[in-house]
Amino acid sequence: MARQLTWKHLSVEQVEAYLALKDAPSRLAFLTSASELPSDPELAGIMLDLYHYTLQFAQRQRFTADKVSVLYSIVKETHEVAMAQFLPARKAYEHFRELLLMHSVQRPPFSVGLFTLSDAKAITDFLSAGYFRHYLLYKYAFTKKTEMRFATAYTFTQSVPLLPQPFLQPMELAEEEDKKLARIEQEQLAAISTEAVTVTAEELEQTGVPADVRDKLLAAVNDKLAAAHKAMEDKFAQEHQQLQERVAAIG
Repeated sequence: MARQLTWKHLSVEQVEAYLALKDAPSRLAFLTSASELPSDPELAGIMLDLYHYTLQFAQRQRFTADKVSVLYSIVKETHEVAMAQFLPARKAYEHFRELLLMHSVQRPPFSVGLFTLSDAKAITDFLSAGYFRHYLLYKYAFTKKTEMRFATAYTFTQSVPLLPQPFLQPMELAEEEDKKLARIEQEQLAAISTEAVTVTAEELEQTGVPADVRDKLLAAVNDKLAAAHKAMEDKFAQEHQQLQERVAAIG
């Protein structure tokens, strides 16, 4: 059965009342009260203009009241379906053509021959030059916008780390251990003999050194040993000083 749009959105009384109005402000006021407009003022203004120009076109074509009602409903349903289903322009146009055809061919119960062939052509030209020419603008205006907002929240959790068993000793025991090690190191350094090492003539004789070079070699060897002994004493003194400073820092 044909999906009849006659008197669906505008009754015969409403159409006759509209056609009786003589100026644009009164017609716009009438459409505002008679139409189901979006709650958004800007979108409501867009739809009000679309309906107003559609009915002006119907008046210029001298359509009868039933044709005016059906044309209003075709435009209304085409727009609502296209926006709700986010149809591309071609699909929206096909939907419009289907509704127009249902009211242009007398084939009960599938369609009714309300519009003539010239009426259908005039309606198609009117909507092609107006609504469908600016279809992308309508689609942009009536497509719901989705906004994504991101917020970053920082949370801080303070926890005591688990330490190995040696780290759990009291601080006093750790300090005592450092002092003990320092004392042992100091005793070991103090126990090192600092006596000078020398070579005697008898030791050289026992090694088979000739007598004519023995004295000269003895003096050279002892000089080398004395220099080495002096360097070792200086090093021990420096290490001892560093140890004393370390012990003082611990204490």
